[in-house]
Amino acid sequence: MRLPFLKLVSLALVGMAPACADRVPTPEMGDGADSIRAVAPADFSGLRLEAEVAVIDSTPVQLQGSLEVTNPTDQATSFDVGGCPVFLRVYDASGAVVWDQGDGAICTMILRTVTLGAGETERFQTAEADVTAILGEELPDGTYRAAVYLALVDGGQPEASAGEVELAR
Repeated sequence: MRLPFLKLVSLALVGMAPACADRVPTPEMGDGADSIRAVAPADFSGLRLEAEVAVIDSTPVQLQGSLEVTNPTDQATSFDVGGCPVFLRVYDASGAVVWDQGDGAICTMILRTVTLGAGETERFQTAEADVTAILGEELPDGTYRAAVYLALVDGGQPEASAGEVELAR
């Protein structure tokens, strides 16, 4: 089975365990960012999140998400993340979470403070997630909504939607 590469940008969340994420250089993500939908700490309200999910044509097929956090304000801001700063989350057509990469994830106990100066951007990448593990035995092949979220140390999970993705075993 071959699934095309998807590059979808917007605002919300998506995931697979164990799933530690890596920091990657910041490429251009394009237009279409919205403001934060799910705000955790008060200082997050001014930040902009953009997510995308790639469908990796491998055996088995894998998903990998990335999340770009931008500080469009004229003041620096900081937030704390752990060893796995971002995860994927998958929603069904009704909007219910059917899979969360953060559930049961085993991550290092590293605490990192991310500081974004005025106009700065940080890009995070999730671990790859096996589509057969996402669907498991219960979920049918079909169209799902994917999102990527920040796993903040204080418990907040601001997320960005990465659009719809076709999942099949």
